[in-house]
Amino acid sequence: MIDRVRIAHCGDMAGLGLLWHDAVHKGAVGAYDAAQLQAWSPAPKSAAFMIERLSGQIILVAEDDEGLAGFFTLTPEGELDMAYVRPDRKGDGLAARLLAAIQDEARRRDLATLTVQASHIARKFFEKHGWALVQTQTVRPNGVEMQNHRMVLHLEAG
Repeated sequence: MIDRVRIAHCGDMAGLGLLWHDAVHKGAVGAYDAAQLQAWSPAPKSAAFMIERLSGQIILVAEDDEGLAGFFTLTPEGELDMAYVRPDRKGDGLAARLLAAIQDEARRRDLATLTVQASHIARKFFEKHGWALVQTQTVRPNGVEMQNHRMVLHLEAG
């Protein structure tokens, strides 16, 4: 399977909304209960929603033989806003390649520090890649209480 990482375009947005929903409902099972998963992503997002939600962000997508395989987004302030891979690609190194690519983009923009609000599952991934826990916090998407983890990474130059 050959992966290609590239900047997203408008035609990707509906697919990213579906990938996000599937990653939550299939990839985070066991870490969150059914009500939390539903609150996190009640339905696949439309292209229009994704365009508005990700406006101004760097959006890197990975494609494989089956289409969109994952995406990571970065705000101008250095927050890794979204980091999702298709459930069938979990654990195969794709997320690490997307993370490395987004960190390269951050360095090109002279960002020295990145932050993320990671799920329970993503926390383990980010810790493995050198991110430090700042705080576990309670959030309430769509009124349902759940926890995530604020994390930070100080980028090395180059």
